[in-house]
Amino acid sequence: MKIWVAVLAVLGGIAGLISGFFVSVSGEVFGEEAMSSSGTSVFWLSVLSIFLGFLAWKFKKTAGTGLILISLYGFYANGLFFTLAFIFLLIAGILSFNIKTDTAGASEPHAQVVEQGEKQ
Repeated sequence: MKIWVAVLAVLGGIAGLISGFFVSVSGEVFGEEAMSSSGTSVFWLSVLSIFLGFLAWKFKKTAGTGLILISLYGFYANGLFFTLAFIFLLIAGILSFNIKTDTAGASEPHAQVVEQGEKQ
């Protein structure tokens, strides 16, 4: 599950980088300072979302909340240009809350059998 959070966060981050770049360039070309500013902020938040995807392995709830907030703000600031990134980041944020913590040896059933055999 945690691999999917990282993959979706990276895909959403890359889509957000592209979206932020295009909105920022369009704002500069057409002389819209607000458009350029929102594109730039979404660009850098998309970079942050890539790191949050990997931080979700350790800090599940904090990273998940951050991914959801970035997806909502990016959709608000960039609109439909951010749709693909919005979908990926929102799903990654929701999945981040469902990451299970591994207990010692729980992910490897063979290790438990070997330990039981050594005790006998």
